[in-house]
This record gives sequence, C-alpha cells and structure tokens, in this order.
Amino acid sequence: MSKMKSLLFAALLLAAGPAFSQQDLAGDTRDQIAKVQKAIAEKGAKWTAGETAISGLSRADWQYLVGFDYEPMNAEPAPLGDVAAVPSALDWRDANGNYVTAARDQKKCGSCWAFAMTGGLESYVLRQKGTPGADLDLSEQVMVSCSGAGSCKGGRLTASFLKSTGLPLETAYAYTGTDGTCSAAAPGWQTAAYKVTGWGSVSQSVDALKTALVKYGPLPTAMWVYEDFMHYKTGIYSYTTGKKLGGHAVLLVGYNDAEKYFIVKNSWTPGWGENGFFRIAYSEMKNSISFAMSTIAYYNAKGGAAPAEAVNAAAWQRLAPKFEKISWN
Repeated sequence: MSKMKSLLFAALLLAAGPAFSQQDLAGDTRDQIAKVQKAIAEKGAKWTAGETAISGLSRADWQYLVGFDYEPMNAEPAPLGDVAAVPSALDWRDANGNYVTAARDQKKCGSCWAFAMTGGLESYVLRQKGTPGADLDLSEQVMVSCSGAGSCKGGRLTASFLKSTGLPLETAYAYTGTDGTCSAAAPGWQTAAYKVTGWGSVSQSVDALKTALVKYGPLPTAMWVYEDFMHYKTGIYSYTTGKKLGGHAVLLVGYNDAEKYFIVKNSWTPGWGENGFFRIAYSEMKNSISFAMSTIAYYNAKGGAAPAEAVNAAAWQRLAPKFEKISWN
C-alpha cells in the first residue's frame, strides 16, 4: 500500500468514530485465555473459555462493556401471588414461540442497563400482543438520551420512564453508542412509543426469579463481571479467576432446574458466548458474582400477566420434565 493510500485509510478509520482497540491475541490476551482455561479445569467448572468477539479488546475498553450502577432497589415488589408449582425448565426463546429478540451490540458505551431494559420491553410487547418471533427492535438510544436513568458512563434498572413515556422503534433514534441528545430523536416519537403499565422489583432468590419469569416473562437483572467472563464461549458459567471489572445489566430469559442454571441475554454482540446469550449457575447468586443482585419485572397492571396463549400448556409440553412440582418451603 502506498504512503498516500495508508494516510487515506487512517483518515477513514478516524472518521468512523470511536472504536475498540484490539490487542494481539498472540500476547497478553492469549495468555489470559490459557489461564482461564487452566482455572476451569482445576475447579471442574462446566464452561468453555476461548477467543470471543471481545477477547482482544484492551482492559480499558472492557470497562465500557460494564455500566450498571448498583444501589438498593427503590421499587415495590412485583406481585407474584401464590404459585403452587412452576415447570422445572423454561426458555422464553422456545415457549410455544420465541419471545426474546436477538442479542444487540452496546458498542463502546456503558449502556448495558439500557439494553437490558429495552430487551425486556421488547419481550413484554411480544407477549402482550401474542406475536412470538416478531422482529421488534426498540430504541435503546432513546433510553440512553431521554430517560434520565443513566448514560454511557452507567445507569440503573428503573422502569419509571418506560411507564410514563415508553420507547419508540429503533428507526426513531438509531443507536449511536454515545450519550446523544433527546432532541435528536424523530419528532413526535412519543405518540408511537411502547409502554409498560406496571413494574416492580424481584428478590434475589431462585424461587422468586423462576416465579417471576413464568408469570411476567424476561426480567432485566444485574451481576458483577470479572475478567474470565469476557472469554466465555459456551456452557454453564461460574467464576474461576480474574479481577472484577464492574456491574453489568443483562436480561434473564429462562432457567433449568435439572442442571441448575439460568439463561441470560447479553449485549456484547452475537459473536460473544452462545450467540450473544449465556448460561450461569444458580450458585453464582451466592458468591462474588451476586447474580440477580438487582432485578425488575414488567407487568400489565390493568390485566395481570400476559395473555394465556403465550404460556399455555402446549408451551410447557415442550419442556422437560413436565409440570414437576417444587417445594416452596
């Protein structure tokens, strides 16, 4: 490549805006992956580490991928009612249809909180309308720029804005990976926004989370992230090694009692984990990961849970074992 072409290529890269810096996988990153793999083997963990879409990012860039600001939840508990039994497994991606939208990309912005809540709203709308598999893509940028719940430097899980104002389609304000300004959204977007009519907190217990998942669908939640998690490829994650990076918001979409794990949607592109999703052991609620340390549920305050068609017997018949009762004592 000529010197002139090299200069033009560099200028184009700069014009493209902020981007992640990449490290040489032959060096520090490769060594860290090997260290994680060794720790997994020594601890008998049930997951696989390797190169992911974010493995080669610098440690500084990793900090942009965590952006949950933890503080005690200031919300009334979501009403769970008396549930005598729940199925022993549930995955809202395959519950008589898919009620979970694809994993997104938060880019170089600590907006995981906005992606978790937006993903939760997308699932809420699909369930309320009984339209599994619909290509619903709502605007995370409106959540970042207009809600007051946070910014690219981090945010909280609070659905007050989703109840009062709501979110429009992605086309009303496409995601920029920056704080942006609310005035940049399409004029009148509020008139076509999707809202929730009620929301509340869910306690950090397996039984409460399972009950809320069955009754209300996917739940925005949070956890502490450590370095080993960046190299997660597949399996049931449990912490093995590495420094804490920060709080991270994600979307809880299912669980499995037989193997004791939750199913979760992330916002680090489909090139990370299991097509952008991961499984995490129930045990990670009780250690330094503190999974589900802050969780909210959206519900229809006017009519309770979503239409029965979304969670009817046909859905449970595809989950095994079927309708196994569990003890709540």
